[in-house]
Amino acid sequence: MVTLSELKEKCRKFEERERRAIFYKLASEIKDDHPLQAAVIILATWNVGRFRLAGKKEIIKLKDALNSCKPLFDKLKDKEFRTSNFDELANEIKEIYSKLSKIEGVRHTGASKIFHLFCPNLIVMWDDCIRRMYGKKECERKYGIKIKGNTPTWQDFLNFQKLMQKIFGHIDWDEKEKTLPKAIDEYNYVGCHFESEKRFCE
Repeated sequence: MVTLSELKEKCRKFEERERRAIFYKLASEIKDDHPLQAAVIILATWNVGRFRLAGKKEIIKLKDALNSCKPLFDKLKDKEFRTSNFDELANEIKEIYSKLSKIEGVRHTGASKIFHLFCPNLIVMWDDCIRRMYGKKECERKYGIKIKGNTPTWQDFLNFQKLMQKIFGHIDWDEKEKTLPKAIDEYNYVGCHFESEKRFCE
């Protein structure tokens, strides 16, 4: 079981080693007044492999998707990760994730990051490495939740939130500057990218 001190230690390592963290803070500060610009900042720094190939058409699609998802973001933005029943939020999660992930410059990783940006108290982000680690058979056997590492669907994204809740939902997070879902992402990111042998579910 992950402890509060272990989670905080991973966050400390993340802040120490990951210089792009400042761009997340910048995007968070401007997202209400400039949602498209905030999303572009996130994608250009944390989803660069996909977003560098995006052109004007993808930017227009992103703008339209953000406008379409705004009522859903507003509905979910005050939901809390620890106390939410994710199955009850499945329709909203399906609609948001599906609209964002089909944009070529966004796709699965970028969709999770934009979703978190506008619902930071509810949604935990993922990337290819994190999906693969939590998609291992060890996790499925231990927690009874299956996640597809390659070509994930909205259902896999929903299952990922439920899995994170099972693993981290007991933690009474006490930091005001960072939400629990963001801290969980930093824990996962450090374990996956900085400690390559880390096996999350053993």
